[in-house]
Amino acid sequence: MIKALKFLTVIVLVTIGLYLYPIGKLVLTDAQVTQSLLVDEYYVKISSDEFDFNVVRDYLKKEGWKEIKHQRMGGLYVFERDGKIKRIINTQVKTIFIDGKLNL
Repeated sequence: MIKALKFLTVIVLVTIGLYLYPIGKLVLTDAQVTQSLLVDEYYVKISSDEFDFNVVRDYLKKEGWKEIKHQRMGGLYVFERDGKIKRIINTQVKTIFIDGKLNL
C-alpha cells in the first residue's frame, strides 16, 4: 500500500512538473512562446505593446510554418508545413484556438 502511494505521489509530482514547465520557461527565460509537454497547447507571453497574434505568427514562421494568406477569414489564420495544415483562430477575448480546439 505504501509503495503504491509513493508511486502515485511521484506520478502526480511529475505530471505537475510537466504541466508547469512551459509556464516557468516563459517566466524565467526570454521565450515568448512555448508548447505544453503534455498536450498540443501553446503558451504565449505578450507585453503590453505587442499585438498578440503577431507573437504567434512570428513563432510559427520561425518554426518553418508558412502562412496561407488567401485562406484567411476574419480571425482564422491558416499555416502549412510539410503538407500539414494548422488552423489558428484569434478571438477578441484573447483566447486562441488551434485546429479547432480551445488553447487555454
